[in-house]
Amino acid sequence: MKLIANIVRIVTGVLFIFSGFIKLNDPTGFGIKLEEYFNVFATDLSPTPDTLVIKVSNPDLSLDETYRRVLNNEEAKKMSFNTDKWEHVEIKGEDGSIRAQFDKTVLFIQLDGQELIKQDIQKEDAAPTKFQVSATVAGKKVLEKEIILYNNVEIKEEANADLKAYIKHPSWLVSLCLGIIPFTLILAIFVCVFEIVLGLTLLIGWRRNLTLWLLALMIIFFTFLTWYSATYNKVTDCGCFGNAIPLKPWESFIKDIILGIFIFILIILRKYIKPIFSPGFSLGTVVVFSSASVLFSIYCWYYLPVLNFLKFKVGNDIEKLTTLAPGAKVEKREMMFIYSKEGKDYEFTSKELTDKKVLNENSGYAFKDRIDKVIQEGDKPEIHDFTMKDVDGFDKVNEFLAQDGYKLLMVSQGLEETKPRAMRKISELAKDWTEKSKLPFWALTSSGAEQAEAMRHEYQFMFKFYYGDNTNLKSIIRSNPGLLMFKKGVVVATWPSTDLPRYNEVLKMMK
Repeated sequence: MKLIANIVRIVTGVLFIFSGFIKLNDPTGFGIKLEEYFNVFATDLSPTPDTLVIKVSNPDLSLDETYRRVLNNEEAKKMSFNTDKWEHVEIKGEDGSIRAQFDKTVLFIQLDGQELIKQDIQKEDAAPTKFQVSATVAGKKVLEKEIILYNNVEIKEEANADLKAYIKHPSWLVSLCLGIIPFTLILAIFVCVFEIVLGLTLLIGWRRNLTLWLLALMIIFFTFLTWYSATYNKVTDCGCFGNAIPLKPWESFIKDIILGIFIFILIILRKYIKPIFSPGFSLGTVVVFSSASVLFSIYCWYYLPVLNFLKFKVGNDIEKLTTLAPGAKVEKREMMFIYSKEGKDYEFTSKELTDKKVLNENSGYAFKDRIDKVIQEGDKPEIHDFTMKDVDGFDKVNEFLAQDGYKLLMVSQGLEETKPRAMRKISELAKDWTEKSKLPFWALTSSGAEQAEAMRHEYQFMFKFYYGDNTNLKSIIRSNPGLLMFKKGVVVATWPSTDLPRYNEVLKMMK
């Protein structure tokens, strides 16, 4: 039993230290992962909003339309009803006689300024045309309106749907999750240091009982996170070992179950766990390791991870990583038609529409939608979400990667969060780089075009911005802004905003 206890003790302790160190090497990345979790929890714990159902009908025009709008805690919704100026129309025959004449207009029904109905109206007599409009929430009527149109009588009316009774306030748990998000980096560092300390205290046998119960609480917490991710497919990579060893949700869950069993065994066999050092030396060891872990994490946050496990690390050929290998499995899609019958939706292929006689008049099916459905998942390149779109939406990634020679790429996950000092250094470097070396300087951001243009004028940038997805940009470099040097498609060097190079330093890298 003693042998089993010590083997399990060593394995568990080493795994906790390894897990904590790998994440501590990239505290920004683990902070992003925690932020993702808390955003998921905040969304899932938020009350489900009610839906406003609006029905507009007119039997004479065979009009029967239904519109749905998800409520967002609004107190009221305003509907407006307007007609264009009436126009008299005469249709004449070839002999000049009047064959038909009528008045026409257009009825507009809007919800908070957004168009719901744009209906052409033609009237050949003085009989009124009636539209019935109703709005319901959770089966209760919040608005009922009858619109009556007469020849040559313009209307301009409004009606409000009172929604105060349907406002749903989030619970304190939602507020807590949202409140933690700004501090996820600090929380990430704390969790990683805590993992390392617990692994260390388990190995040296210091404060045995406290260590084991804290390990049990931590593994219960981690197991819940991985179970939630796996069951609801919310966070596809738990980040247990950072980007060093990406695990799928169920793999992470199984890993935590095994660790939980190990910890349970250690609790049962805790009498065999003996301290290796004296209490004073053990305490000193814990303090030194804790301090070193915190300093290491701050260094990795301020500069860049010491061990870079991201796809855009030095030496990687991004052009190859964004290209599928020959013989890769291609994604297959099939056009599916959705028909409804007796309140249920059914999917059919084009062949099934004929075989099952769905299109027959007496089938009872009504067409609802057409979608493209994936019937075979295709292979994806290692990097499949790297985009560099210009203001017109054209992707320039292939052009960027195909460009021979050296080039610099600035990446900013949010221009509003950058420091002026860093942006001034970027401006100086870009000017020297493009004027003296005659080499291209690229800039990629997730901010809007208007903000990018304002920043370009403020710092007199000698380059234009391209636009990408914020999540992808965070996976390129853990700095805002960050700078990368490429030689064709290969990453040659990376720099954080806190250690941006001067022009002469970049020249040395080229030699």
